[in-house]
Amino acid sequence: MDIEKRWSKFQQALGYSADELKMVEDAKGFSQNKIIAEVVSSHGCIAQHKVGDKIVMDANGVLLRDECPERMCVSAIAPLSHTFTAICERLAENLDPNGICFKHVGCTDLGPECGGWGKVIMRIEVVPLERR
Repeated sequence: MDIEKRWSKFQQALGYSADELKMVEDAKGFSQNKIIAEVVSSHGCIAQHKVGDKIVMDANGVLLRDECPERMCVSAIAPLSHTFTAICERLAENLDPNGICFKHVGCTDLGPECGGWGKVIMRIEVVPLERR
């Protein structure tokens, strides 16, 4: 889908006027990238996330379910919100979104030694959306 059609769909989906669309058009990086959180370490995960699993969202923060594991743990998804905010700031400033300082996040489960189930660590990367 070309960029103009994508922006038109975006405008329609959010109910934006032409003036509102102009306010956000400079942030085209949001419609051209996706964020991947790849599991690099997993032990005792109740949702059975394993190394290599990827939680994928577009750069607007919407999970791309077809590219994610069937089961996803809220404890793994929750910490992505902090990294997502840093990525959004970089995209809004037209900076490399992969330039964030902290490229790894851990799930909020503390593991069995602290009364939890396990622990998952994910590496964050921003990649261009594939053109369909």
